[in-house]
Amino acid sequence: MEIIVRKYEEKDLNEMIQIWNEVIDEGIAFPQEDFLDIERGSKFFAEQTYTAVAEDTETGKIHGLYILNPNNIGRCGHIGNASYAVLSQSRGLHIGEKLVSD
Repeated sequence: MEIIVRKYEEKDLNEMIQIWNEVIDEGIAFPQEDFLDIERGSKFFAEQTYTAVAEDTETGKIHGLYILNPNNIGRCGHIGNASYAVLSQSRGLHIGEKLVSD
């Protein structure tokens, strides 16, 4: 498996939403309680400062993603946070490490 991290594209949305909703359903990592559908997911990921996916170049499968957004505005706008999500069946394969290293 060869994983690359790249900016997300519209074609990735279904897999991204599946990963995001899986993490929401687990109820451990993210504060959100509502699942994303294609309309809300498209808007949500587009609104982030940056959204990237971890893709297997051999299969095209998306194994994880991260979003980056600012915590503050103005002079503190450079301070931000990121949220990371990895497909449960892909955990333990260092996908998160690749996302964090991007």
